[in-house]
This record gives sequence, C-alpha cells and structure tokens, in this order.
Amino acid sequence: MQNISKTTDFLSILVRSLGLIMLIIGLYVGIKVIFEAWGLYDEPQRIERFADAIDHGSNLDSTISSLTTSVLSSNTTDVEPRSDSPKINDSLRVSYFLAWFLAVLLLMIIGGLAMSAIRTGGQLALYDLEVKRFARQLIKEARKKEED
Repeated sequence: MQNISKTTDFLSILVRSLGLIMLIIGLYVGIKVIFEAWGLYDEPQRIERFADAIDHGSNLDSTISSLTTSVLSSNTTDVEPRSDSPKINDSLRVSYFLAWFLAVLLLMIIGGLAMSAIRTGGQLALYDLEVKRFARQLIKEARKKEED
C-alpha cells in the first residue's frame, strides 16, 4: 500500500510540475504576443518585411500590376502611353494588406494557444486541490443522504 502512495505522490508532483511549466510558458508566449501587437501598432512599417516576403514568394503584386497594365493598354487606343495612366510603382500593393491580415490572424491564433496553455497549466497545477475539493463535496453529499 505504501508503494502505491509513493507512486501516487510522485505522479501528483510530476503532473503539478508539468502544469506549472505549461502555465509559465503560456504566460511568456502571451506576453510576447502582446508586445508584438503593440510593436506593430507603434511601428507599422515593420510589416513591410512580411509583405516583401509574401510578394517575393507569390509574385502577387507584379501579377496584379501586369494584369492591370494589360487591361489598361487594351482599352486605350493611343499609341503612346498617357501621362495619367498608372505606373507599376504607383500600383496598389495587395501583399501589404495581405501581410496585415495574416499578421493579425497569426497573433490571434498564437494568443489563443497561449490562453489554452495557461488554462490547462493552471488546471494541472491545481489538480490535487480540485480533486480534494470534489472528494469533500461527495463525502458531504453521502453524509446528508445517510442522515435522511
């Protein structure tokens, strides 16, 4: 019987330790997400690197600008380009807006995972207390039924 008690105590300590580690990691990641979101708010030009990486990998902006140029050139009858026609450098950067959307989406997903880690780590760290509280409640209910 004493072996079972030692094993149970060891497993309880192990589960609570893992819960505490998970809680600390979740808090760390959550704080990092908050600081990253605040950093993007303070310095929105930091999203440019992400937008450039998206454009480099997908060639989205150059594809859209070439489609726009071909549509505009097929609609005009002038031989020489007009001065009011849009230039490729002045075109709308879709990758910039896509980078913002993806950055916010990733921050929300990572924040949700951090909150889940905090919740689960807290439950594991307090596991023993919840089980004892539940056992006390069951004993109280059983005593009430015996008295009735």
